[in-house]
Amino acid sequence: QGFAGGSNNSAQYGAGGGGAGEVGSNGGGTPYGAPGGDGVASSITGSSVYRAGGGGGGGNSSATLHIGGLGGGGNGGVGATNPTAGTANTGGGGGGGGHNYEAGASGGSGVVIFTLPKQAVATFSAGVTYTSSNVGLNTVYTVTATSTTSETVTIS
Repeated sequence: QGFAGGSNNSAQYGAGGGGAGEVGSNGGGTPYGAPGGDGVASSITGSSVYRAGGGGGGGNSSATLHIGGLGGGGNGGVGATNPTAGTANTGGGGGGGGHNYEAGASGGSGVVIFTLPKQAVATFSAGVTYTSSNVGLNTVYTVTATSTTSETVTIS
């Protein structure tokens, strides 16, 4: 579960969205949107990767303060520049709309990652998009898409 987005006291400068690891920054007081909160790092895949960063708040002037949080958070819109979507397979939030009232961007798709001992067998139903890799004594499975909402995995 993510943290709350930041507070805002201005109609022009958006607050950052909350990430899984911290609250989004407060907006207002500057011509820039506030940064999104950072996500949480995990090393389940064998290397440290941040996921679930908050989207940056929109603003009315170009600056680096509208960036999304670590973990796929999209950048906020700036003036007439559209915000960016959260990064796919991270669960990052989309950036907020800028001063020219464009809509906020979509959040990034999520991901399911789990690990099993190498001797275990995971069998996926048709329609599951996944990868697997060996990390130490385990096999790590990363599921990035399914064709329906009723796909399954059987572990034996």
